[in-house]
Amino acid sequence: MHQFRNDYSEGAAPAILDALVRTNLEQCVGYGADEHCSRAAELIRAEIGQPDASVTFVPGGTPANILAITSLTEEFEGPLCAADAHPTIHETGAIEAHGRRLLATHDPLGRLTCSGMEPLWAASVANGAATTRPGMLYFSQTSELGYVYTRTEFDALCDWAAERELAVYVDGARMASGCMAAGTDLTIQHIAERADAFTLGGTKNGMLFGEALVVSPRTARGRHAIERLPYLTKRAGQLTAKGRVMGVMYEAAFDPATRDAAGEVLYWQLARHANACAVELARGLADAGYEPLLSTTGNQQFFWATPGEAARLAEGLGCEPMAADDPSGTGRGLVRFVTSWATPQNAVAEAVAFARSVKE
Repeated sequence: MHQFRNDYSEGAAPAILDALVRTNLEQCVGYGADEHCSRAAELIRAEIGQPDASVTFVPGGTPANILAITSLTEEFEGPLCAADAHPTIHETGAIEAHGRRLLATHDPLGRLTCSGMEPLWAASVANGAATTRPGMLYFSQTSELGYVYTRTEFDALCDWAAERELAVYVDGARMASGCMAAGTDLTIQHIAERADAFTLGGTKNGMLFGEALVVSPRTARGRHAIERLPYLTKRAGQLTAKGRVMGVMYEAAFDPATRDAAGEVLYWQLARHANACAVELARGLADAGYEPLLSTTGNQQFFWATPGEAARLAEGLGCEPMAADDPSGTGRGLVRFVTSWATPQNAVAEAVAFARSVKE
């Protein structure tokens, strides 16, 4: 049976694999200085509407977060983030190991809010040099628990940060899913217009691996980060000799020749398919009697399940049980279902039928 464990279990989308095979015997300059990385960066700049943006290709999400955070902040600063943001629970202290302390709020659903950050900011102002100074905002689109930020929410965070001269960084490991979520009004162009930095994730959207770290030169923090990034990338061991591999994949994903009738290049098409499968799956699970954590149109769906249901769902569908505080007080936990660019349409109906069969 098809597995709904994550969005990186498969290899790469066929068009991206074809591009790798087609260019395989080309001899390219190393360390990302090749023509494929250059063209991929130009295609990304054109897609986001920021011709002067810096684009750095990094192998994975954790290194991208390390580089974004360390380049945008000083050694005595740290990022404001939600308590269940990815760096706080799934990166083994990577940010702290690189000299930055995470300043976590009590916001739920991995979602950062201005009200959640205010006490941390006030404490920093009150205590001055005795505490880590906030230097930036970290949040992801979509959030760790599938929340999709609206344009209004995003602008509120950017305004709050600008008033305090803080940088804004959006972890976009699932940026494609967030931007293609049904009903969203937050576009990649608007994110690029306001954020100091963000990533366009490839690992979870049809590539073998890779994240594109985009930094804006509009702000002082952005310009400082761009100046530091080449050195920090090498120091962190993230400058890959065969950087051309990421260049080829991003070049294929953002190739204008792949635009469909909706005007979307391959990168967005892959996420649109994943999201459509996720929404169909969520509808079926709800009809089968499972309660969702929240209503979302991204490719991560979270549902409450009893321990027995969770164990059988994990065994049959590969989905991931998660400990969580059950508001009903009945001892349920969360189960995460994730779709991808490669999820077969018929697998969704099969998954719903299986979930219905194990419902207690």
